[in-house]
Amino acid sequence: MLPFANLGGDSRQDYLADGITDSLTTDLTRALPGSFVVSRDTAFTYKGRIGDVRRIGRELDVRYALTGSIFPDGERLRINAELVDAQAGAQLWAERFDVERTDLLEVQDEIVGRLARAIGLKVIDVEGRRTERERPKSTDASDLLMRAKVIANRPSSRETMSGARDLYEQALKVEPENIDALAGVATTLVFEVLNGYYRTGNEQRLLEAEELLARTLAVEPRHLVALKASAALRRAQGKFEEGIAAVEAVITENPGEPWAYKEIGFSTLYLGNPLGAIDWFAKADRLGPRDPARWTWLDGQGHALILLGRDEEAARSLRAALDSNPNTVGSYALLASAYALAGHVDKSRLALAEYQRYYPDVTVGSFRSLAPVPLKLTSQKYRRQFERLKEGLRKAGMPG
Repeated sequence: MLPFANLGGDSRQDYLADGITDSLTTDLTRALPGSFVVSRDTAFTYKGRIGDVRRIGRELDVRYALTGSIFPDGERLRINAELVDAQAGAQLWAERFDVERTDLLEVQDEIVGRLARAIGLKVIDVEGRRTERERPKSTDASDLLMRAKVIANRPSSRETMSGARDLYEQALKVEPENIDALAGVATTLVFEVLNGYYRTGNEQRLLEAEELLARTLAVEPRHLVALKASAALRRAQGKFEEGIAAVEAVITENPGEPWAYKEIGFSTLYLGNPLGAIDWFAKADRLGPRDPARWTWLDGQGHALILLGRDEEAARSLRAALDSNPNTVGSYALLASAYALAGHVDKSRLALAEYQRYYPDVTVGSFRSLAPVPLKLTSQKYRRQFERLKEGLRKAGMPG
Protein backbone atom coordinates (compact mmCIF):
# COMPACT_ATOMS: atom_id res chain seq x y z
CA MET A 1 0.00 0.00 0.00
CA LEU A 2 1.79 3.12 -1.28
CA PRO A 3 0.75 6.73 -0.57
CA PHE A 4 -1.94 8.11 -2.85
CA ALA A 5 -0.74 11.11 -4.83
CA ASN A 6 -2.42 14.51 -4.96
CA LEU A 7 -2.41 15.43 -8.66
CA GLY A 8 -4.16 18.76 -8.22
CA GLY A 9 -1.00 20.78 -7.54
CA ASP A 10 -2.36 22.30 -4.33
CA SER A 11 -0.45 20.88 -1.36
CA ARG A 12 -3.26 22.02 0.93
CA GLN A 13 -5.26 19.11 -0.51
CA ASP A 14 -2.65 16.51 0.50
CA TYR A 15 -4.68 15.65 3.57
CA LEU A 16 -7.34 14.08 1.32
CA ALA A 17 -4.86 11.70 -0.32
CA ASP A 18 -3.17 10.98 3.01
CA GLY A 19 -6.49 10.21 4.69
CA ILE A 20 -7.43 7.67 2.04
CA THR A 21 -3.98 6.08 2.26
CA ASP A 22 -4.15 5.84 6.03
CA SER A 23 -7.65 4.34 6.15
CA LEU A 24 -7.00 1.95 3.29
CA THR A 25 -3.85 0.59 4.95
CA THR A 26 -5.95 -0.34 7.98
CA ASP A 27 -8.81 -1.83 5.96
CA LEU A 28 -6.51 -3.89 3.75
CA THR A 29 -5.11 -5.55 6.85
CA ARG A 30 -8.67 -6.52 7.76
CA ALA A 31 -9.57 -7.63 4.23
CA LEU A 32 -6.49 -9.86 3.98
CA PRO A 33 -6.11 -11.47 7.40
CA GLY A 34 -2.85 -13.35 7.77
CA SER A 35 -1.18 -11.33 5.01
CA PHE A 36 1.64 -8.81 5.39
CA VAL A 37 0.56 -5.23 4.65
CA VAL A 38 3.25 -2.58 4.84
CA SER A 39 2.70 -0.23 7.77
CA ARG A 40 1.48 3.32 7.32
CA ASP A 41 4.78 4.81 8.50
CA THR A 42 6.81 2.69 6.07
CA ALA A 43 4.46 3.47 3.20
CA PHE A 44 4.71 7.23 3.76
CA THR A 45 8.50 7.15 3.33
CA TYR A 46 7.71 6.76 -0.38
CA LYS A 47 5.43 9.77 -0.55
CA GLY A 48 6.27 11.88 -3.59
CA ARG A 49 8.90 9.49 -4.93
CA ILE A 50 7.02 6.50 -6.31
CA GLY A 51 8.75 5.43 -9.48
CA ASP A 52 9.64 1.87 -10.39
CA VAL A 53 7.12 -0.30 -8.56
CA ARG A 54 9.31 -3.36 -9.08
CA ARG A 55 12.16 -1.65 -7.23
CA ILE A 56 9.84 -0.75 -4.36
CA GLY A 57 8.56 -4.32 -4.31
CA ARG A 58 12.12 -5.60 -3.88
CA GLU A 59 12.91 -3.04 -1.19
CA LEU A 60 9.79 -3.89 0.83
CA ASP A 61 9.77 -7.59 -0.07
CA VAL A 62 6.12 -7.49 -1.19
CA ARG A 63 4.44 -9.20 -4.12
CA TYR A 64 1.75 -6.58 -4.80
CA ALA A 65 1.66 -2.80 -4.71
CA LEU A 66 -1.42 -0.59 -4.54
CA THR A 67 -0.96 2.90 -5.92
CA GLY A 68 -3.47 5.67 -6.38
CA SER A 69 -4.18 9.34 -6.84
CA ILE A 70 -6.74 12.05 -6.28
CA PHE A 71 -7.43 14.80 -8.82
CA PRO A 72 -9.66 17.80 -7.99
CA ASP A 73 -11.85 18.80 -10.95
CA GLY A 74 -13.98 21.79 -10.02
CA GLU A 75 -16.55 20.67 -7.48
CA ARG A 76 -15.76 17.03 -8.09
CA LEU A 77 -12.87 14.81 -7.08
CA ARG A 78 -11.56 11.89 -9.13
CA ILE A 79 -9.94 9.02 -7.25
CA ASN A 80 -7.93 6.38 -9.10
CA ALA A 81 -6.46 3.17 -7.68
CA GLU A 82 -4.32 0.50 -9.30
CA LEU A 83 -3.11 -2.89 -8.07
CA VAL A 84 0.21 -3.90 -9.60
CA ASP A 85 2.24 -7.12 -9.57
CA ALA A 86 5.35 -5.73 -7.91
CA GLN A 87 7.52 -8.50 -9.38
CA ALA A 88 6.39 -8.27 -13.01
CA GLY A 89 5.27 -4.63 -12.99
CA ALA A 90 1.95 -5.60 -14.62
CA GLN A 91 -1.39 -4.06 -13.74
CA LEU A 92 -3.80 -6.55 -12.15
CA TRP A 93 -6.78 -4.33 -11.36
CA ALA A 94 -7.89 -0.70 -11.49
CA GLU A 95 -10.82 1.31 -10.16
CA ARG A 96 -12.01 4.91 -10.45
CA PHE A 97 -14.41 7.00 -8.37
CA ASP A 98 -15.90 10.41 -9.09
CA VAL A 99 -17.40 12.08 -6.02
CA GLU A 100 -18.64 15.52 -5.03
CA ARG A 101 -16.00 17.36 -3.01
CA THR A 102 -18.62 18.41 -0.48
CA ASP A 103 -19.48 14.75 0.12
CA LEU A 104 -15.93 13.43 0.31
CA LEU A 105 -15.59 13.01 4.05
CA GLU A 106 -19.06 11.50 4.18
CA VAL A 107 -18.33 8.89 1.49
CA GLN A 108 -14.63 8.31 2.24
CA ASP A 109 -15.35 5.28 4.42
CA GLU A 110 -17.40 3.70 1.64
CA ILE A 111 -14.70 4.45 -0.94
CA VAL A 112 -12.05 2.89 1.27
CA GLY A 113 -14.28 -0.07 2.08
CA ARG A 114 -15.08 -0.67 -1.57
CA LEU A 115 -11.40 -0.55 -2.52
CA ALA A 116 -10.33 -2.83 0.32
CA ARG A 117 -12.97 -5.44 -0.51
CA ALA A 118 -12.19 -5.44 -4.24
CA ILE A 119 -8.44 -5.61 -3.69
CA GLY A 120 -8.78 -8.38 -1.12
CA LEU A 121 -10.80 -10.48 -3.56
CA LYS A 122 -8.37 -9.80 -6.39
CA VAL A 123 -5.28 -10.72 -4.37
CA ILE A 124 -6.88 -13.99 -3.24
CA ASP A 125 -7.83 -14.81 -6.83
CA VAL A 126 -4.36 -14.05 -8.20
CA GLU A 127 -2.59 -15.91 -5.39
CA GLY A 128 -4.90 -18.90 -5.74
CA ARG A 129 -4.30 -19.12 -9.47
CA ARG A 130 -0.57 -18.83 -8.92
CA THR A 131 -0.67 -21.64 -6.38
CA GLU A 132 -2.67 -23.81 -8.77
CA ARG A 133 -0.22 -23.08 -11.58
CA GLU A 134 3.01 -23.48 -9.63
CA ARG A 135 1.99 -26.20 -7.16
CA PRO A 136 -1.07 -27.95 -8.62
CA LYS A 137 -0.59 -31.13 -6.60
CA SER A 138 0.49 -29.50 -3.36
CA THR A 139 -0.96 -30.93 -0.16
CA ASP A 140 0.35 -28.07 1.95
CA ALA A 141 -2.46 -26.71 4.11
CA SER A 142 -1.82 -23.08 3.12
CA ASP A 143 -2.01 -23.95 -0.59
CA LEU A 144 -5.21 -25.92 -0.10
CA LEU A 145 -6.74 -23.04 1.84
CA MET A 146 -5.86 -20.51 -0.83
CA ARG A 147 -7.41 -22.64 -3.55
CA ALA A 148 -10.51 -23.12 -1.41
CA LYS A 149 -10.88 -19.37 -0.93
CA VAL A 150 -10.70 -18.79 -4.68
CA ILE A 151 -13.59 -21.21 -5.25
CA ALA A 152 -15.57 -19.81 -2.30
CA ASN A 153 -15.25 -16.28 -3.70
CA ARG A 154 -16.93 -17.23 -6.97
CA PRO A 155 -20.68 -16.65 -7.45
CA SER A 156 -22.23 -19.32 -5.27
CA SER A 157 -23.63 -22.63 -6.46
CA ARG A 158 -24.00 -26.11 -5.02
CA GLU A 159 -20.84 -27.10 -6.89
CA THR A 160 -18.71 -24.18 -5.70
CA MET A 161 -19.73 -24.76 -2.09
CA SER A 162 -18.92 -28.49 -2.20
CA GLY A 163 -15.67 -27.82 -4.10
CA ALA A 164 -14.50 -25.30 -1.52
CA ARG A 165 -15.51 -27.53 1.38
CA ASP A 166 -13.58 -30.47 -0.09
CA LEU A 167 -10.38 -28.40 -0.14
CA TYR A 168 -10.97 -27.09 3.39
CA GLU A 169 -11.46 -30.67 4.58
CA GLN A 170 -8.24 -31.73 2.85
CA ALA A 171 -6.45 -28.95 4.72
CA LEU A 172 -7.90 -30.28 7.99
CA LYS A 173 -6.48 -33.71 7.26
CA VAL A 174 -3.05 -32.07 7.06
CA GLU A 175 -3.59 -29.74 10.04
CA PRO A 176 -6.60 -30.94 12.10
CA GLU A 177 -6.74 -27.78 14.25
CA ASN A 178 -6.23 -25.22 11.48
CA ILE A 179 -8.78 -22.54 12.40
CA ASP A 180 -9.02 -21.12 8.86
CA ALA A 181 -9.99 -24.56 7.57
CA LEU A 182 -12.45 -25.10 10.43
CA ALA A 183 -14.13 -21.77 9.70
CA GLY A 184 -14.10 -22.50 5.98
CA VAL A 185 -15.92 -25.82 6.37
CA ALA A 186 -18.45 -24.20 8.71
CA THR A 187 -19.09 -21.38 6.24
CA THR A 188 -19.83 -23.73 3.37
CA LEU A 189 -22.21 -25.77 5.53
CA VAL A 190 -24.15 -22.68 6.64
CA PHE A 191 -24.56 -21.31 3.15
CA GLU A 192 -25.51 -24.64 1.68
CA VAL A 193 -28.50 -24.37 4.02
CA LEU A 194 -29.22 -20.66 3.47
CA ASN A 195 -28.94 -20.98 -0.31
CA GLY A 196 -31.28 -23.98 -0.33
CA TYR A 197 -28.95 -26.40 -2.10
CA TYR A 198 -30.23 -29.49 -0.28
CA ARG A 199 -33.69 -30.53 0.82
CA THR A 200 -32.55 -32.88 3.58
CA GLY A 201 -29.80 -32.96 6.18
CA ASN A 202 -29.84 -29.22 6.84
CA GLU A 203 -30.32 -29.47 10.58
CA GLN A 204 -27.23 -31.66 10.81
CA ARG A 205 -25.26 -29.22 8.65
CA LEU A 206 -26.08 -26.39 11.04
CA LEU A 207 -25.17 -28.45 14.10
CA GLU A 208 -21.82 -29.39 12.56
CA ALA A 209 -21.16 -25.78 11.58
CA GLU A 210 -21.94 -24.57 15.10
CA GLU A 211 -19.44 -27.03 16.60
CA LEU A 212 -16.72 -26.06 14.12
CA LEU A 213 -17.28 -22.35 14.76
CA ALA A 214 -17.11 -22.86 18.51
CA ARG A 215 -13.74 -24.57 18.09
CA THR A 216 -12.47 -21.74 15.89
CA LEU A 217 -13.61 -18.89 18.13
CA ALA A 218 -12.28 -20.62 21.23
CA VAL A 219 -8.81 -20.25 19.69
CA GLU A 220 -9.29 -16.90 17.96
CA PRO A 221 -12.32 -14.91 19.22
CA ARG A 222 -11.87 -12.26 16.51
CA HIS A 223 -11.50 -14.65 13.57
CA LEU A 224 -13.33 -12.70 10.85
CA VAL A 225 -14.53 -15.62 8.71
CA ALA A 226 -15.82 -17.43 11.80
CA LEU A 227 -17.61 -14.29 13.01
CA LYS A 228 -19.25 -13.91 9.61
CA ALA A 229 -20.35 -17.54 9.53
CA SER A 230 -21.66 -17.26 13.11
CA ALA A 231 -23.87 -14.35 12.13
CA ALA A 232 -25.24 -16.25 9.14
CA LEU A 233 -25.77 -19.32 11.32
CA ARG A 234 -27.95 -17.29 13.70
CA ARG A 235 -30.06 -16.18 10.75
CA ALA A 236 -30.42 -19.79 9.56
CA GLN A 237 -31.58 -20.70 13.08
CA GLY A 238 -34.15 -17.89 13.13
CA LYS A 239 -32.24 -15.99 15.83
CA PHE A 240 -32.39 -12.68 14.00
CA GLU A 241 -31.59 -10.28 16.84
CA GLU A 242 -28.59 -12.43 17.77
CA GLY A 243 -27.58 -12.48 14.13
CA ILE A 244 -27.60 -8.69 13.95
CA ALA A 245 -25.51 -8.47 17.13
CA ALA A 246 -23.03 -10.97 15.67
CA VAL A 247 -22.77 -8.92 12.48
CA GLU A 248 -21.92 -5.83 14.50
CA ALA A 249 -18.82 -7.70 15.71
CA VAL A 250 -17.89 -8.29 12.05
CA ILE A 251 -18.33 -4.59 11.25
CA THR A 252 -16.09 -3.68 14.18
CA GLU A 253 -13.37 -5.87 12.67
CA ASN A 254 -13.96 -4.83 9.06
CA PRO A 255 -16.42 -1.99 8.34
CA GLY A 256 -15.75 -2.34 4.61
CA GLU A 257 -17.33 -5.81 4.40
CA PRO A 258 -20.50 -5.56 2.23
CA TRP A 259 -21.49 -9.07 3.26
CA ALA A 260 -22.07 -7.79 6.81
CA TYR A 261 -24.64 -5.19 5.77
CA LYS A 262 -26.38 -7.80 3.63
CA GLU A 263 -26.71 -10.03 6.68
CA ILE A 264 -28.30 -7.24 8.72
CA GLY A 265 -30.63 -6.65 5.78
CA PHE A 266 -31.90 -10.21 5.75
CA SER A 267 -32.43 -10.40 9.50
CA THR A 268 -34.20 -7.03 9.38
CA LEU A 269 -36.41 -8.36 6.59
CA TYR A 270 -37.42 -11.46 8.55
CA LEU A 271 -38.21 -9.30 11.56
CA GLY A 272 -40.86 -7.61 9.40
CA ASN A 273 -39.13 -4.37 8.36
CA PRO A 274 -38.60 -4.57 4.57
CA LEU A 275 -38.07 -0.81 4.24
CA GLY A 276 -35.22 -0.90 6.75
CA ALA A 277 -33.80 -3.98 5.02
CA ILE A 278 -33.60 -2.12 1.71
CA ASP A 279 -31.32 0.50 3.27
CA TRP A 280 -28.92 -2.23 4.43
CA PHE A 281 -28.95 -3.96 1.04
CA ALA A 282 -28.23 -0.61 -0.64
CA LYS A 283 -25.23 -0.04 1.62
CA ALA A 284 -23.90 -3.48 0.71
CA ASP A 285 -24.23 -2.60 -2.97
CA ARG A 286 -22.39 0.68 -2.59
CA LEU A 287 -19.46 -1.21 -1.05
CA GLY A 288 -19.57 -4.17 -3.44
CA PRO A 289 -20.95 -3.11 -6.85
CA ARG A 290 -18.99 -5.89 -8.59
CA ASP A 291 -18.68 -8.29 -5.68
CA PRO A 292 -19.19 -12.00 -6.46
CA ALA A 293 -21.73 -12.11 -3.62
CA ARG A 294 -23.68 -9.16 -5.04
CA TRP A 295 -26.53 -11.42 -6.13
CA THR A 296 -27.41 -12.09 -2.48
CA TRP A 297 -28.27 -8.51 -1.58
CA LEU A 298 -29.93 -7.86 -4.94
CA ASP A 299 -32.10 -10.92 -4.34
CA GLY A 300 -32.89 -9.71 -0.82
CA GLN A 301 -33.66 -6.24 -2.12
CA GLY A 302 -36.05 -7.67 -4.71
CA HIS A 303 -37.75 -9.75 -2.02
CA ALA A 304 -38.22 -6.69 0.21
CA LEU A 305 -39.55 -4.58 -2.68
CA ILE A 306 -42.23 -7.18 -3.43
CA LEU A 307 -43.40 -7.03 0.18
CA LEU A 308 -43.62 -3.25 -0.15
CA GLY A 309 -45.65 -3.40 -3.37
CA ARG A 310 -42.87 -1.91 -5.52
CA ASP A 311 -43.05 -4.69 -8.08
CA GLU A 312 -41.36 -3.07 -11.10
CA GLU A 313 -38.37 -2.12 -8.95
CA ALA A 314 -38.36 -5.64 -7.52
CA ALA A 315 -38.21 -7.17 -10.98
CA ARG A 316 -35.24 -4.98 -11.95
CA SER A 317 -33.36 -5.94 -8.80
CA LEU A 318 -34.04 -9.65 -9.29
CA ARG A 319 -32.99 -9.53 -12.94
CA ALA A 320 -29.74 -7.92 -11.79
CA ALA A 321 -29.32 -10.71 -9.21
CA LEU A 322 -29.65 -13.31 -11.94
CA ASP A 323 -27.20 -11.43 -14.14
CA SER A 324 -24.75 -11.43 -11.22
CA ASN A 325 -25.21 -15.15 -10.53
CA PRO A 326 -27.21 -17.24 -13.03
CA ASN A 327 -27.03 -20.17 -10.59
CA THR A 328 -29.39 -18.51 -8.12
CA VAL A 329 -32.49 -20.50 -9.02
CA GLY A 330 -34.59 -19.13 -6.16
CA SER A 331 -34.50 -15.66 -7.68
CA TYR A 332 -36.62 -16.94 -10.58
CA ALA A 333 -39.51 -17.65 -8.22
CA LEU A 334 -39.30 -14.18 -6.70
CA LEU A 335 -39.07 -12.71 -10.20
CA ALA A 336 -42.16 -14.67 -11.28
CA SER A 337 -44.07 -13.21 -8.33
CA ALA A 338 -42.89 -9.65 -9.04
CA TYR A 339 -43.79 -9.89 -12.74
CA ALA A 340 -47.23 -11.37 -11.98
CA LEU A 341 -48.03 -8.68 -9.41
CA ALA A 342 -46.90 -6.02 -11.90
CA GLY A 343 -49.22 -7.46 -14.56
CA HIS A 344 -46.55 -9.01 -16.80
CA VAL A 345 -48.24 -12.38 -17.15
CA ASP A 346 -46.07 -13.87 -19.91
CA LYS A 347 -42.82 -12.86 -18.22
CA SER A 348 -44.02 -14.26 -14.91
CA ARG A 349 -44.78 -17.64 -16.45
CA LEU A 350 -41.38 -17.80 -18.16
CA ALA A 351 -39.63 -17.01 -14.87
CA LEU A 352 -41.71 -19.60 -13.01
CA ALA A 353 -40.91 -22.22 -15.66
CA GLU A 354 -37.19 -21.63 -15.02
CA TYR A 355 -37.69 -22.17 -11.31
CA GLN A 356 -39.81 -25.28 -11.85
CA ARG A 357 -37.12 -26.88 -13.97
CA TYR A 358 -35.23 -27.39 -10.71
CA TYR A 359 -38.10 -27.53 -8.20
CA PRO A 360 -41.11 -29.00 -10.03
CA ASP A 361 -42.90 -30.14 -6.85
CA VAL A 362 -42.91 -26.85 -4.92
CA THR A 363 -46.34 -25.35 -4.27
CA VAL A 364 -47.37 -21.95 -2.99
CA GLY A 365 -48.03 -23.56 0.37
CA SER A 366 -44.60 -25.18 0.61
CA PHE A 367 -42.57 -22.36 -0.99
CA ARG A 368 -39.77 -21.33 1.36
CA SER A 369 -41.41 -23.08 4.27
CA LEU A 370 -38.04 -24.59 5.25
CA ALA A 371 -35.33 -22.56 3.49
CA PRO A 372 -33.51 -20.24 3.48
CA VAL A 373 -35.02 -19.71 6.95
CA PRO A 374 -37.87 -21.85 8.31
CA LEU A 375 -40.93 -19.69 7.79
CA LYS A 376 -42.29 -20.57 11.23
CA LEU A 377 -39.21 -18.93 12.80
CA THR A 378 -39.78 -15.57 11.14
CA SER A 379 -41.83 -12.82 12.77
CA GLN A 380 -45.62 -12.75 12.49
CA LYS A 381 -45.34 -9.40 10.75
CA TYR A 382 -43.06 -10.86 8.09
CA ARG A 383 -45.35 -13.86 7.58
CA ARG A 384 -48.29 -11.51 6.95
CA GLN A 385 -46.21 -9.53 4.45
CA PHE A 386 -45.07 -12.77 2.80
CA GLU A 387 -48.67 -13.49 1.77
CA ARG A 388 -48.31 -10.84 -0.93
CA LEU A 389 -45.34 -12.67 -2.44
CA LYS A 390 -47.30 -15.92 -2.38
CA GLU A 391 -50.23 -14.23 -4.12
CA GLY A 392 -47.82 -13.30 -6.91
CA LEU A 393 -46.76 -16.93 -7.23
CA ARG A 394 -50.41 -17.97 -7.56
CA LYS A 395 -50.94 -15.41 -10.30
CA ALA A 396 -47.82 -16.67 -12.06
CA GLY A 397 -49.28 -20.18 -12.12
CA MET A 398 -47.63 -22.00 -9.21
CA PRO A 399 -50.04 -24.66 -7.92
CA GLY A 400 -51.70 -24.62 -4.48
